[in-house]
Parts: sequence; structure tokens; C-alpha cells
Amino acid sequence: MKQILVPTDFSEQAENALQLAAEMAKANDAELLVLHVVEIPGQQSFSTTGEPDYADPMEAVFVKKMIEKGEQQLEEITQRDIVKGVNLKTNIKAGNAYHNISDIISDYEPDLIVMGTNGATGAEEILIGSNTEKVVRNAHCPVLSLKKKVTLADLNNIVFASDMKDEAIDLVKRLQNIVQHSQAKIHLLRVNTPNNFEGSAQTMNRMKAYVEKNGLNAEQHIYNSNTEEEGIMEFAHDNNIDMIVMGTHGRKGLMHLFSGSIAEDVVNHSKLPVLTLKIQD
Repeated sequence: MKQILVPTDFSEQAENALQLAAEMAKANDAELLVLHVVEIPGQQSFSTTGEPDYADPMEAVFVKKMIEKGEQQLEEITQRDIVKGVNLKTNIKAGNAYHNISDIISDYEPDLIVMGTNGATGAEEILIGSNTEKVVRNAHCPVLSLKKKVTLADLNNIVFASDMKDEAIDLVKRLQNIVQHSQAKIHLLRVNTPNNFEGSAQTMNRMKAYVEKNGLNAEQHIYNSNTEEEGIMEFAHDNNIDMIVMGTHGRKGLMHLFSGSIAEDVVNHSKLPVLTLKIQD
């Protein structure tokens, strides 16, 4: 792992993400890039000199002040003990948060994104969704989202929820690369649902072949539930799991509308950290 990206709005959740990302950067000798976006409703991008693309002096003054405040807060981060010894870079953008994060992802191609999130529920989830959810859906690199403070030492049990299909084979290598310094026990999980049921013997045979093919040291579990999302979170609760890991196809448009995303649902609703790994279709 060479670079970790942390988008921040200086909230408590973003602070939690920064602390974990800094710890992971130290453990992996990776560069830590901290990004702050001054959000301007309706704007995808905005000059960081505070000069808008249209004539609006009052808005220009406001944006300039917000940028100056953001620059000061980023500078304060560079002086903190948690980033001592870390190869740290900061960046500030103005405009739409998601689009600016996407631009940074394209420009820098980080190996991991660590994001704090409040999640999204109800009408907000349906109509808007969180920026974290959008990043999970579209980023090609792994995304680790968290709501509460977590350290590497806290990660004792990790559940890796998988259907163990051929298209998801490369997920194990990326998972092992990210959690190698946590000393965590990995639990491989297959959730049986009424609409996607498989006999235990068949599932255990596939699990055995999967772990052997990938060199994965993991306990193997089958869990029955109404939906995959409920099963993953119920299993996590019942087994003292500290982090959830799963693949996502990142489908967009009509495919996303009709099929949804189990990974995005878990990111929104789980209180635990969730690591999503993009499955290459």
C-alpha cells in the first residue's frame, strides 16, 4: 500500500477516519493524503482562489473565507502528534464534495480511501444518499468507512462476507494487504436467504475450495437470514465482529436502481467499520 486518501470535513467522524488512516499509513510506510472540500451547493468545482465562474461578489468573499479557514485547519492537522512520522500531504478544493473527491481519486489513484460517515436512512437514503455511499459505489480502490473511533488493535475479528464466485477471487489478496498489520482473525461468511438458498454441504465444499485457492486462513460460517444485509449485521453482532468486509459491483444507473447494493446498504446501516472492495465485472 503506497497511498491512503482521507477526505475530511473536520467532523468527529472525519477525525476518527484520520486517526485510523494515520495509524495504517505508519504501519505500511504509506503516504497519507488529507483532502478537504469547501462545499458549494450546485457547484461541481470552484477556483480555490475564491473566484467563481459567474459574477457574485458576496459568494466569492464567503468562499474565500471558507477556503482560508480550511487551509488553516489542514495546517493544524500537519502539526498534530498523530501524523508525526507520516509522509503527509494536504489538498483543498471547493465545489461539490463528491465530484472533487472523485477527481482526486482519478488524479492520485490511492490504494485505500478511509472515510468517516454518519450513514443515511429513510428518505435521505433514497433521494440523496451519503457521499461515502457514492464513493463506495464508484471508487475502484478499496473504501473503508467508519462511524466511531477504531484503532488497528481493536480489529480482532473481521467478517468477510462473500458468495465465493470466480469474479470475486482477487478480493482476498486486497483484503490481506489491508489488514495484514491488524493481527485479526478472519471469518468467511456465506448468508443463506429464502431467495438465494444453498445447501450447507455444497456451501462448505465451495468455501473449502475458496480458502485453499486463495491461501486464506479463515473460519468458515453459514448464516440464515431474510436478507444478505440483515444476515451480515446479525452475524457480526452475534460473533463480536469488529469490521465487515465485502465486495461491491458498483453498478450505476438502471442496474443500480433495480438491483441496489448490499454493500452500500451495510455501509449506511452498520455501526461497525465496513471495508468495501470493488469486484471487477
